[in-house]
Amino acid sequence: MAILDDLKKTLTDFSSGTADPEDLERLQQFLKQMKDAGIAKTREYDIPQPDTIGRAMVDARRKAT
Repeated sequence: MAILDDLKKTLTDFSSGTADPEDLERLQQFLKQMKDAGIAKTREYDIPQPDTIGRAMVDARRKAT
């Protein structure tokens, strides 16, 4: 959940620093409405973390030598 927490913090920081926070709020409400209507969908994070990819590559290279 660290990624989700980072995203929430980024959105909070952005909205306080942007020249038009009302526009950001309007876009967030639009996205929520589209999700509620089933039009917009979010996916679960299914890409391996970089350290997982790197570890597999290093292990494969060690086995090859």
